[in-house]
Amino acid sequence: MERREFIKNGLCLGCMGILVSGCNNIFQANNGLKNDRFYYKSENDLPKTVRLEACSLCQLNCPECTTRKLEKQAPKDWLGYLKFKDFKKFVDENDFIKEIELSNNGEIFLNPELDEIIKYAYEKGIWLRAGNGVNLNTVSETTLENLVKYKFKRMTVSLDAATSETYKIYRRGGDFNKVIDNIKKINYFKKKYNSEFPVLHYQFILFGHNEHEIELAKKKAKELNMRMRFRRNNSIEYSPIKNKELVEKQTGLKIYDEKNKMIEKLFSIKKGRLYACYTLFYSPQIDYNGDLLGCCQIFLENLGINVFKEGLLNALNSQNVIYTKHMLTDLSIPVKQNLPCAKCSKYRFLKRRGKGLQV
Repeated sequence: MERREFIKNGLCLGCMGILVSGCNNIFQANNGLKNDRFYYKSENDLPKTVRLEACSLCQLNCPECTTRKLEKQAPKDWLGYLKFKDFKKFVDENDFIKEIELSNNGEIFLNPELDEIIKYAYEKGIWLRAGNGVNLNTVSETTLENLVKYKFKRMTVSLDAATSETYKIYRRGGDFNKVIDNIKKINYFKKKYNSEFPVLHYQFILFGHNEHEIELAKKKAKELNMRMRFRRNNSIEYSPIKNKELVEKQTGLKIYDEKNKMIEKLFSIKKGRLYACYTLFYSPQIDYNGDLLGCCQIFLENLGINVFKEGLLNALNSQNVIYTKHMLTDLSIPVKQNLPCAKCSKYRFLKRRGKGLQV
């Protein structure tokens, strides 16, 4: 009898683990055994980098923003910001953490306690970064100076344009000139403190309405001492690229006409730790309130455990997390519909291609 039939009929999983080759992981995942390959025996084995949402609020109204699309159906406490007391407790309890990504779905600079967070992280020897992106519209000069003074490691500024006219098409509610002015202020403080930090990235998501400004954006990034970062538009139906060949030549990126082809390319990279499904293993995403999300693609749901209340070790050793990791790496594992990944398009793509993550 096949393994799936055993499970469906509710037979003894312990016997299956002994008698059926390859079933031991299912037994462990369902019963939380400490010899499971995804079980962390101690804090020394935990990831040294995590993703911790500093603020899920945002003042802009970008057309394809997932947060905006989900707001009406979301619970009242869905959006908020990371409290300094929670950050301090988390850092003190996990002194092995070396780096924290603060940006996720919101704008970190709307967090009124961000200056305290930046300063304390510096004192504890932790690198902070905002590689997922900031819009840099609303920020005080004090905070801009603190980014440099306390060596904020890296920051991606979401611009998607080289002029104010093009910027406001997508970054609705934002002010391009104000963002550029804030970048210049950061550069002023970098010179004042003789610091290379934060390293700034000029992010340019490729759309049909901004492709004519690619070369101008490159020039502006160089003038601002920023690294150019082009990204594909994940919402292919919105403002599609018009001159694909020219855009590919100017950016070095392959432009895909179909979303499945784009996802297939992203997943073809082995151990692509920057991509969503791998973050649960190498840099788990935690919400502003401590809920363990797992990755940056989970919005309204979570993995059923709070890191701030239960601790990072207990959270990552929880049954839901271990079972999710088995689902992602071994596609023969039965899908648990209560887990966020079960409803994710990326997981469904993994199932279609018939190959799990390689970790």
